[in-house]
Amino acid sequence: MARIIDITPRSRDIQPVLMLLTSHRLDCFLLCVKCLELYTDLSRFKKIYVVANAVSDEHAVIIKAFQKRHPGVIDVHVTPRGLIPAVVSMQNFIMARHSQDVIVRLSEDVFVTPNWLDHLLAAFKLHRGDEAVPLASCVTPVSRTGRQVMDRALRAHFPGERARLPHLPMETNAVYHRFVWEKILHHGLVEKYLDLERPRHVYLGHISVDCVMFDGRLMDAVVPIPMRVPAGVGRVDEFHINGHLRTTGRRAVVATDAVVHHFSHSGPEAFLRRHVSLDDIWWYMTFLQDSPAYRVPKAFAARRAAGAAPPRPAPGVTPKPELLRLMEEREMRVLK
Repeated sequence: MARIIDITPRSRDIQPVLMLLTSHRLDCFLLCVKCLELYTDLSRFKKIYVVANAVSDEHAVIIKAFQKRHPGVIDVHVTPRGLIPAVVSMQNFIMARHSQDVIVRLSEDVFVTPNWLDHLLAAFKLHRGDEAVPLASCVTPVSRTGRQVMDRALRAHFPGERARLPHLPMETNAVYHRFVWEKILHHGLVEKYLDLERPRHVYLGHISVDCVMFDGRLMDAVVPIPMRVPAGVGRVDEFHINGHLRTTGRRAVVATDAVVHHFSHSGPEAFLRRHVSLDDIWWYMTFLQDSPAYRVPKAFAARRAAGAAPPRPAPGVTPKPELLRLMEEREMRVLK
């Protein structure tokens, strides 16, 4: 009997290009990079583009330190401040240059978790031959996509509070932002969600672009991203990608076992910062390596033992204030 050979690429054989967009949220970018280093084998990326939009000098130093630690990081500075024309033009250039590659788009205020890339790649690979499903995404609790996917967990575990949430668009709903972060940090929302029986994949006609993976099937349809959007639209690429999905009937696949954390949309950010500390988020993200729900790959055990992970407080000790500022100072010392 003839032997059947699977010639489709394994998930680990796909070497994506990472496009990391950053501008003015230095503290978020620092935490984003630290989570990438803690929970991702960055050598699996073919290239890592850090698209820096009119960043401060301190921000530029952090990017240079990241670049020095990892070969393959390309530091791209664009001006003036704003998505149009600077950032969108550079996105168009990178996507045109890598039209034959798989691209991951990541925002500066997204914090990845253990195994996120493996789960995202597995979902993407499963649908790579399906023209109707041209992109894949992780579950991001603070996003329109995440609200829809995680709503069953919210209703099951926090029904009273969930029922009182204002019926506002996700992107402007400051109460929802605070509610979800408090449940993540203090009440185990993500762990409760991961414990639920759920489909492996969810298919949606819209997507939040905070963490998405796509290839030429999508780029052929939306690149170059147009520079014109209606008034009030903040994310140009998300607007045009969702417009394409809506008009063509195509879908995005969400890998329900891949969770990444988006800090905030621009509107509720000032409110959220008054109620949710990035220091608390940092400690939460650090402790994920011990969470059985995430199952950190064994390859990272030696790296953590060697001191790659941030120091942890002793039991009962409150984390030091201004932790992110101290981390930033450590980064700047790298280049001295």
